[in-house]
Amino acid sequence: MTHGVGLRLLLCSVTTVSAAWACGGSGPSSPSPQSTPTPTPAATVLSITGQTILSIGATSQLTARTPDGTTVTNVTWTSVTPAVATVTSDGVVKALAEGTTRIIASAPSASGGVNVLVQQSVSSTVVLTACTNIASPGHYVVDRDIPTGSPCFTISNVSGVQLDCLGHFMRAIVLDHASHTTVANCMVEANIKMTSVDDVTVSGSTITNGILWAVQSTNVGADDGIVIFNESGDVVEDNSISNFYDAGIEGVGALLGTRLTNNTMANLGVAGIASYWCTAWTNNSVQGNNVTSAPALAQIFYDTGPKCFGPIVPAAFSGNQFVANVFRNQVVGTGASSRRAGMSITIPGTVAGNLIQGNDLGTANGPYLTPLDGFIDGGGNICGPFDAVFSNFVCASGVSRASGRWSRR
Repeated sequence: MTHGVGLRLLLCSVTTVSAAWACGGSGPSSPSPQSTPTPTPAATVLSITGQTILSIGATSQLTARTPDGTTVTNVTWTSVTPAVATVTSDGVVKALAEGTTRIIASAPSASGGVNVLVQQSVSSTVVLTACTNIASPGHYVVDRDIPTGSPCFTISNVSGVQLDCLGHFMRAIVLDHASHTTVANCMVEANIKMTSVDDVTVSGSTITNGILWAVQSTNVGADDGIVIFNESGDVVEDNSISNFYDAGIEGVGALLGTRLTNNTMANLGVAGIASYWCTAWTNNSVQGNNVTSAPALAQIFYDTGPKCFGPIVPAAFSGNQFVANVFRNQVVGTGASSRRAGMSITIPGTVAGNLIQGNDLGTANGPYLTPLDGFIDGGGNICGPFDAVFSNFVCASGVSRASGRWSRR
C-alpha cells in the first residue's frame, strides 16, 4: 500500500501506517523557453501469444501484437536456444529437447519475446472444480464459479503451469516461487499476489475488490489489484482492475524486465501503477494503460521497512519506459492532497535512462520526476498548464526542467 495512507489490508494482513504526502511551499517560476530537442522514439513492446509449454516434437503458432491488439506480420523470429526449440519465419515453434528457450520477435521500432518451455510430455488438461494448491506443471481450466476460499488458487514452487479460468469467478490467486506460468481469463475478487516469480503472465482477467474506496472510512478488503514482489520477466496485460484502496498494480522490491501493458484501471485510492517499498526497477515497460478516477497515473518512490518483505534492496530506477498511457478524472483519493502531479516518481540512488513519451494526463498536473536528469523526454506528453509547485516536467514541449518542490510532512 502507499506509505502515508491509513490502514493497509493485504490478504488478511493489517498494518497501520501514519504518514501523508502533501504539497508545500511556492516553487520557482516556470522554466524559460528553450529549443526543442529531437524526441527520442520509443520502441513498441510486442506481446507474444500462443502455446508456450510444449512436449518434445510438438509445434505452436506464435503471434506478435502491439499494445492495442493489432497483429504484426512483418517480424523476424529467432530462438535464443535453437537446440531446445526452433522457430520459422512465420512464427511456428517446434520443440526439440527438454529445456527453455526465448523466442524473440523483432520489427522496425518494435520487439518482444516469450519463453518456451519444452518438457518430455505435457499433461492433459486438469479441470478444477474447487479451490486448491497447484504444485505440478500442466494445463488447468476452471469450469465453474468458486465463491468460497481465499486465496482460491495457490501456485507455488512449480514451473510450467497454465491456468485458464474461462471467465469464472474466484477469490484471490497467489503465485509463490512459480516460473513460466500463465494466468488468464479469471474473474477475481480481492487480488492476485505474486512473490519471487519469473516469466509469469497475467492477462485477460478482471480483478476487483468488490467495494468502492470512495465510500470507505477505512481500508476494507484487498489493498491492491495485482501485487508483484521481486519479479523478473513478467507480463501483466489486458486486465481490468478496479475498486482498490491503494493501487491497481503495486510492485515491491526489485522488478526487472517486466511489462505492464494495456491494462484498464479505475476507482483507485492512490494510483494505477505504484511502488513504495524497496523500489528497484530496471528495464520495465509501462505502456498503453488507461487509468481513471484515481489521484495519479503512477506514484513511485523508495522507502524501507517491514513491507519490503525480505532483505533491503538498494534504490534503483533505470531503463524503464512509460509510454502512451492515458489518465483521466483525477480525484483526491485516500488521504491525498487535493492537488498533485499526474505522475510522481521520486527515487534516490541510481536513476538513469527512463523514457517518458506520449502519455496523456488530460488536465492533470504534469509529472514530478526526481532526479529529473534520470528521465528522457520523448515528446508527445499531454497534461494541464505547467504549475511549478506540483510538477517539474513540461508536457508537449520537448523541454523538461527542474522546478517546484514536492514536500513530505
